[in-house]
Amino acid sequence: MSSVTLQKKIGEYIPIEMGILLSHLPFKLRLGRDYKQYQELIEKLLKTDTEHRKSFIVESFRNIVTHFKNSNDFYARHLGSLDSWSENITDLGDIARFPLLTKSKLKAVSLCERSNKKLALKEFNTGGTTGVPLSFFVENNFYSREWSHMHFIWKRVGYDPSRTKVTIRGKSLKNICQYNFNQNEFLINAYHTYDSRDYSELLRIFKKYNTEFIHGYPSSIYGFLKDASDKAPYLIDFFKKNIKGIMFGSEYPSPQYRTFIEDLLTENSISWYGHTEGVILACELNKKYEYVPFLSYGYAEAVKIDNYYHLVGTSFSNLASPFIRYDTEDLIDPYFDEMGILKSFKINQGRIGEFVTDKNGNHISLTALIFGRHHKLFNVVDFIQVRQNNPGSITVYYSSTSIIENARELFDSSNLHIDIQFEQVREPYRTALGKIPLLIRTPYEATDSEL
Repeated sequence: MSSVTLQKKIGEYIPIEMGILLSHLPFKLRLGRDYKQYQELIEKLLKTDTEHRKSFIVESFRNIVTHFKNSNDFYARHLGSLDSWSENITDLGDIARFPLLTKSKLKAVSLCERSNKKLALKEFNTGGTTGVPLSFFVENNFYSREWSHMHFIWKRVGYDPSRTKVTIRGKSLKNICQYNFNQNEFLINAYHTYDSRDYSELLRIFKKYNTEFIHGYPSSIYGFLKDASDKAPYLIDFFKKNIKGIMFGSEYPSPQYRTFIEDLLTENSISWYGHTEGVILACELNKKYEYVPFLSYGYAEAVKIDNYYHLVGTSFSNLASPFIRYDTEDLIDPYFDEMGILKSFKINQGRIGEFVTDKNGNHISLTALIFGRHHKLFNVVDFIQVRQNNPGSITVYYSSTSIIENARELFDSSNLHIDIQFEQVREPYRTALGKIPLLIRTPYEATDSEL
């Protein structure tokens, strides 16, 4: 176990008072010089001109390709006829000719065959709501890279690691609230049903330790605040006075959720794009819903495939497992600079596959279907989710503690060539991590306790 991993594990057991005192210890001392170097690189690459950004991309891409071509048989085979080009990378056009890596290509071989474990910190797994897991290794200084960038993002809403935050996520906790020193946070279980006694205890803790920020999946924050608004308005009153900023992570902040949260507490919020693979990180540096990628974290491209722009990324830092021109399978609306470098992007329709198919075989974006129309159903329910039954047929699940009998009348299905069934559930479907996905990909049957 590495020293950083050991620190992270120990941090979960440090008492609150000691943790809050130790939270003033700078992260450059906790994570070492790599943390500080990444902080400096973030600032440098955001401020530098386009020509220097291009030079950084070309040199870094050449280095990472050479590394894996010489040390990894899988990647050498992947290059195929392009193998001889790897020493002649002098322009962005040369990079664009390299073949894309996909999750399916990586999964086709064993983890050991495509990785260098000697340069790895630990094994990660991803899959999310897609249900297609991928194993890979992250590099030794991964946490330095990750947290230097996350702290830069959170600083945009006034956050400092010495200030406590509430983090809402799907995590099994022994108590209703658990302190974690590593991020100076109070963890809240998105799966737990809080009663009045629980909310009173949370208020006592948050008051005592002056909690000022909320962090978590937008859907989980929304669900927690919606429930607290009904059961514990006194907690909401505290939040209104004390919460300085909100950090929406790991999930696209659907407008209905975000508007509710910002109207209730504060508009000082920030969202970012990222994924477990640790290849691309982008955040709302200039305006909401427009994401600027950090070149210091990885190289992001917009590659047009079948009339859609796919977000493609290259990790210059991960020497353990190759992610070179890796197709994230996310669809975006890109904005380019004068050299064709991806400057920023908007999420087109969430994860690829977050669509349903109508009777004519057309793909209908769920973002557009659910959030692009004015559904009066949103005024009387907490969540709306969709499952594709068969091509041309979907089930709309809507969650509410009150009986809603006219859901069909409140849902705008005009000009849709889709048969729609409606089903009410008491609680929304959640993933293992506590996310509330718009598209339910696994077979879902509501249990008696959920109706």
